[in-house]
Amino acid sequence: MRCVAYLAGLATCLVLSLPGQAQAQSRDYSTLTSPQPAQNWYLTLGAGVRYQPDYTGSDDYVFRARPIISLGKGLKSTWWSAEDDAMLSIGVFSGQGWRIGFSGDLLWKRSAKVNPALVAVPATKFGAEAGGFVEFYPTSWLRGRVDVRRGIVAHDGVVADFKLDAFSTVGTWTLGIGPRMRIASADYIRTYFGTGGAMPGTGGLLQRFNAGVHSYGALAQVTYNWSDQLKTTAYVEYKRLVGDATRSAIVRPFGSRDSFTFGLSASYSFDTGTNYSFGL
Repeated sequence: MRCVAYLAGLATCLVLSLPGQAQAQSRDYSTLTSPQPAQNWYLTLGAGVRYQPDYTGSDDYVFRARPIISLGKGLKSTWWSAEDDAMLSIGVFSGQGWRIGFSGDLLWKRSAKVNPALVAVPATKFGAEAGGFVEFYPTSWLRGRVDVRRGIVAHDGVVADFKLDAFSTVGTWTLGIGPRMRIASADYIRTYFGTGGAMPGTGGLLQRFNAGVHSYGALAQVTYNWSDQLKTTAYVEYKRLVGDATRSAIVRPFGSRDSFTFGLSASYSFDTGTNYSFGL
């Protein structure tokens, strides 16, 4: 309940904090969030580097690269993009203030050979998550997004990410901030936080795991737009684990429920030369 109250409170603060921005951008709302059929598809490619926990629940930090691949219709209407969005986002259907598409992420292998702190838990395989997302814009400065993905090879579970972002453009700079929450299935939690045996109080494989809220937090980012096509972004994200995952030995006592991620990225948008419409 505390995490739900946290998200509700933070979302309320975001809504109340930017009334002037909503007024200033309202006349551009239709243009920014409603691509016309005549607009071309733009492919955005980029890469970034993150300083983040070695794995979820770890208190050891490492640098890790991250690719950026996104496909959307219209350069000026390239919808708000947060740095913690899925590595692969393809907007398939869109209308005024909403978008639906494909969402995909890569999951790295995890084993005690990489980090000795993982000796108590089974190794996990390199794999992916695939699913879809729904995005909506109740105002010109506020985005809500929900991603639902299922594991492929790495795990058999399902995760759902809930995001709310308030954003504003000041000259060539764009600022964004918003709360985050993840809900995970029991299979996901068992795969990444179950230990090799039913060790009392540590989330052993023979324990019962429950689906539910897995983490909550917030992300803030600042973007410099060198041109309509090229941009660079710096960001910081806070995350706190909750629920059954916190009973795992890799979180407590050998890790941490709280984590920060710091990152830098750069991306460029290419005109594909096509304006094909899916007709929804």
